Amino acid sequence: MGSTTQNVVCTQCGTPADTGLIFCTKCGATLRPPVPLVTSPKLDTTPARTTSAKVILATFLGCAAIDFIWGYMHERSVVAGVIAIVLGLFGTAWYVFLLGGWKGGN
Repeated sequence: MGSTTQNVVCTQCGTPADTGLIFCTKCGATLRPPVPLVTSPKLDTTPARTTSAKVILATFLGCAAIDFIWGYMHERSVVAGVIAIVLGLFGTAWYVFLLGGWKGGN
């Protein structure tokens, strides 16, 4: 092994080993823990922004109430209010989708 310094000794078999080796050449025991060649990127520990299912439900209920009131006031009919609720749910779902409410829930 030439001019390298032999100051590391295997703890299992006692064989001298060159500095920098990770495993013993005689028995294969670990001389030191391996060092990664590439450092790991820092992980983002901040929690992801999620929308609670209760908030989404409250949004749908609020919009349904507004749609019913609008339909009832416009046509003076409960049936028109119910139709406005049903048709308004599609618009509410579209806006919740656009605002990112689908990205998870608790």
